Amino acid sequence: MSTINRFVLWGLGALLLASVAWYTLWFFNHYERQTQERRVDVSPQAQRNPFFAAELFLIELGYEVESFRARDLTARLPAPSDALLVRRLPADFTDQQRIALKEWLYAGGVLILTPPSFDEDDEINNAFLADIGVQLRTPRKDDSPDNECDGDACVASKDNTSEEATEGESGYQTVAMLLTGEPEPIHAAFRQGRVLRDGDLWAEERFGSSQGTHLLTFATGRGRVYVLSDLDLFTNGRIKELDHAFLLSHLVAGSRKVWIQYGIDTPSLPLLLWQKIPFILVSLGVLLLLMGWRLFLYTGPRLNLDKVQRRNLLEHIDATADYAWRLDRGYRLFDHNRVALEQAWRKRHPGLNMMDNRQRAEWIAEKTGMAARAVERSLYQPITKDQDFIKATLVLQQLASGLKQRELR
Repeated sequence: MSTINRFVLWGLGALLLASVAWYTLWFFNHYERQTQERRVDVSPQAQRNPFFAAELFLIELGYEVESFRARDLTARLPAPSDALLVRRLPADFTDQQRIALKEWLYAGGVLILTPPSFDEDDEINNAFLADIGVQLRTPRKDDSPDNECDGDACVASKDNTSEEATEGESGYQTVAMLLTGEPEPIHAAFRQGRVLRDGDLWAEERFGSSQGTHLLTFATGRGRVYVLSDLDLFTNGRIKELDHAFLLSHLVAGSRKVWIQYGIDTPSLPLLLWQKIPFILVSLGVLLLLMGWRLFLYTGPRLNLDKVQRRNLLEHIDATADYAWRLDRGYRLFDHNRVALEQAWRKRHPGLNMMDNRQRAEWIAEKTGMAARAVERSLYQPITKDQDFIKATLVLQQLASGLKQRELR
């Protein structure tokens, strides 16, 4: 490379570096980094799980949280050190399910739930709720909340009448609760028209408003059961209001992991089959693809069987023989013939049974006047070449003729 070209390349490189440096300096002088918040659509997780915000909140607090959908929550109960929030408690509880849930609570589990439906009659339609005597009902004028809420365990709603009226217009009733271990009351808004009734008066703590009780606490062995008139205050749109998030953290305090059951709807049949038997579904799909390929994606012209004339019996026999000959060139028939011929010689002369193959070939060659090597090769050695096959066939014909002559004598 000449000196002039070298200087030109160095000049172009320096100009390129200067251009990049100038553009970088100009960009940072005319532009600044800004952060903007934009409201986006609800995520698929939040659409599917109404407690997704509560899950994120508990994760921020350091809890291990898992949401799930299952109809039978007793099929796989978590560890007794965990807390379980149940959105809907199935009404058709069997005795085995009820006993399993009780044993889990006695071992130390924490259960947070709401009654599944209104029950105005004396009989409670859920076996587990019937055991603890909890009933969900609409408030009546003759109900006296003081009979169920007494002492420091229950604090009535706020004294601010205007604020309570505002809550009433929105369909919620604000309740002030002095929780155990908390220095000040916390406030939560429950849905109006839903109150709890502790029929057996077994609850350790009761929190409610002028309408009735909204939260009951039961001690079951080493575990606890929290029954709320509704769980809407922990949903995505309401957990940020008042002290709802704090109330949830208080209920699950001390638990190793929190399980949130956000639905009991049975999954669709395709999803259920994919969860249970994925390999069978994949195999069926591959089988259908192969069947479709076999039926619709064949190659080459199709044989028109209508124009094919039928063969007679001799033609079928000739075609079968030709096919058999093309498979092994007659070697199988040859092997069968020489074995049968050798057995015939041994039956005609029993003394051959005491000899080995070589001695037997020499004896037969002496009696027939043939070469001993040719007899041994034709009767006992493998034949792989067509020329040897023809020679061995001629030898077998001579041996058969010699055996027939000796039988005629």
